[in-house]
Amino acid sequence: MADITSLSNIEDEHLTGIIPELSSKDDKPLMPTKRHGKVRRLLKQGFAKVVRREPFTIQLLYDTTTYTQPITVGVDIGSKVIGVSAITDKQELFSIEVELRQDIKKLLLERREYRRNRRYGKTRYRKPKDANHVSTIGWHIVNRLKQQYDVEITFGSITKAKRTEMGLEKTHRNDAFVIAGCSKDINRATEWYFGKYFRRQNTSLHKANILKGSIRKRNTIKEVKGFRRFDKVRYKNQIGTIYDLRSSGYFDIRTLSGEKIHSSTKYQDLKVIERAKTLILERRNQRTFLHLKEDEISCAGL
Repeated sequence: MADITSLSNIEDEHLTGIIPELSSKDDKPLMPTKRHGKVRRLLKQGFAKVVRREPFTIQLLYDTTTYTQPITVGVDIGSKVIGVSAITDKQELFSIEVELRQDIKKLLLERREYRRNRRYGKTRYRKPKDANHVSTIGWHIVNRLKQQYDVEITFGSITKAKRTEMGLEKTHRNDAFVIAGCSKDINRATEWYFGKYFRRQNTSLHKANILKGSIRKRNTIKEVKGFRRFDKVRYKNQIGTIYDLRSSGYFDIRTLSGEKIHSSTKYQDLKVIERAKTLILERRNQRTFLHLKEDEISCAGL
């Protein structure tokens, strides 16, 4: 299969807006750029290579200076969605909302039941984990960041007041923009990213429910015709994600938000854009409403 990061597989849609990530020959981070023509020439002439499609990232293959400007990152942590915004004193460089997995608790409970069934109840007593272990991990991350960066903690009430003052709607990426230290003099990014975490390591060979005749149904199909579940693909003029595989070679294609592109398209009409990963990103030009209800939000700016 063709290299999905080669120049021939990079569409013009990737050379728009701010290219958020560049790195030097020594893999040191550089400032983003809007010089799309220069980026294309560097790729064509072999002076740079594509490292990642989303966010579009290139690495320079020649020696260059590594001057950078101060960047402030705001992080808005919600229970279902995390917002991140990176800004300078004049421009928002990067904006993203990431939808977290909500099935972890359910899967842990299922695993516990599986283990109980296998052991027939003969196992040692294990003390339950502390109910606050999640928040403990969160503070551990903050403390680690404090060792390398200047980190400030803020709270939802302060963020809301500043967001209202700026006339911004309630979104996690807007809250992150506020936390980063927004002002009316800072230009917002015209494009942003929506990300979603997926379960990747489902190693169960069979489903838990036993059918009539003591038959155990085979678990999810791993691969069909070279395609895997959650591969990012191109269908005609649309980019989507494979949500469901069928052994017949017909797939269910949707956007990351779950909107159907085609419920049963044949594999010959698809082209792999990016292989499935734990975190899949989708570039967007306008807001798609996710969670507008105010919730208890813990916020951090760094």
